[in-house]
Order: sequence, then C-alpha cells, then structure tokens
Amino acid sequence: MKNTTILLVCLSLSGCFPLYYAPNTQNIPVMKEKGQTNLSIGINATEYTNGFELQGAYGLTDKIALQLNADWVNSADDMEYNSSGKGNIIEFGGGYYKKISKSFVFETYGLIAFGKTQYEQTSEGTGEYAYVKTHFTRFGAQPSISFSSKYFNASLSTRLANVNYNNISGNYPFYSAENTYTYITEADYLKDNNSQWVAEPAITLQGGLEKVKLQLQYTLSYNLGDQYFYENYQEWDMISLGLKVEFPTKKNVAKLDETNSEQNNNP
Repeated sequence: MKNTTILLVCLSLSGCFPLYYAPNTQNIPVMKEKGQTNLSIGINATEYTNGFELQGAYGLTDKIALQLNADWVNSADDMEYNSSGKGNIIEFGGGYYKKISKSFVFETYGLIAFGKTQYEQTSEGTGEYAYVKTHFTRFGAQPSISFSSKYFNASLSTRLANVNYNNISGNYPFYSAENTYTYITEADYLKDNNSQWVAEPAITLQGGLEKVKLQLQYTLSYNLGDQYFYENYQEWDMISLGLKVEFPTKKNVAKLDETNSEQNNNP
C-alpha cells in the first residue's frame, strides 16, 4: 500500500506531524520622526525550527511609517524521523506612530505577508518519499507601546492575524491520535482547515549604543479557534536575537553639521 511504511513510522513515534505555522519576529521600530530608518539582522528559534531574519522600517512622514521583513526557516532536528522541513515569509507593513510622551511611543501597523512551507520524509526501510507543501498569506494588525531612552528600549506588542493556506499539495499520510478524522493525506486535512486565526503577544528589549542596539524578543503564539491545529501543527512560542541599526535622519545630520561648523568657527 502506498506510503504504508511511512504511516507505520508515524503510528509508532510521537510528534510525527508537519509544521505549518511558526511566528516570525515582530518588527518594533520605535519610530519617532520622519526619515528615521532602521535595519536589523537576527536569528530566531522555536522548539522545532531555526530561522534567519532581515527587517527594515522607515518613517515616511511624521505620523506614517513603513516596514519590510523577511524570514527563512529550517527544521531544527532533521534526523529523528529522517525528515526535513523548511519555509520562508516576506512581510509588508504600513502604519501610524506617535510619541505620546518624552519616554513613550505608540505604534500600530497593518501587515500582509506571503510565505510557503514544505515538509518531507523518506522511509529508511523502503526509500518511500512523502511530502506536503503549501503557500500561505497572512493579514494582521500589530499595535505596540514602547518605553524609549537613549540606550534602552522596552516594548509590549501583540499581533492579531489570519493565516490562509493555498496551493496545497502532497502525499504525506494523515495521522490522528484521536482517530477523529478520516483524511487520507495531510494535504486533505489542510485544505479543509485552511484558515487559522492567531494572537501573538510579545516583549521586546533593545539595548546598547544610541544608534546600534542588541535586540531580544520573546513571542507567544496562540490559535484562537482550532485546538487540534494548535497542538499539532503550530509552534507555541519563539525567541529571537538580533542587531538593530538606526540611521540618522537628514534633520539630525544637518544639526550635526551645524554644530561642527560652529565649533570650527569658535576654537
């Protein structure tokens, strides 16, 4: 029978499920003025994945900001089930920011992301190959409040998003420990459960120099409606570490040039 060996492996081992969703790092620019430009590079990890990320943000006006983010993820442990997984996501965002006091900044962004994920496994005994792959889009909103000082920022944020899976294919056999489903393949299951709502609170700490800071973020990821998906196909949390660089605005560069000129004229 097709994929019999792989199915028996799944029946004998716990955790033999593809991973369809893991959160990426939330981009919290702590935007304060028009022309502010942030770039960051980092790594992230969940229980089963490791990722590499690039993020950027730009203050388009004194109230509107844009952001662009990308994340490439691979499974953290490929050898246990002779399997591998990978995925990537690119995210675009635009939103509103306001410095509500000397030390606090409010931001909220609308986000749209496009990604894909693939999981595959080869039977050691027969060499049978099984896989499932899918593309997805994610629409979300991300409000945050940040304490900001010259050398340290601390932010609380939440991302509320809907994830929609499409272009789903594969022959990876479906297995339910509760025997409550009658799907033949994982692709069949995902096609019937292709819309998922997630809520993702996060805390972000940034510290270092005035324009260059190390960033640490911890994110929780909750499924708002599908407990079976949450328990078997979704990562519950993520931690990330990165380096954030803020480039001076034209206004700040002009002030610096003016200050240097005054100092040169008044030795």
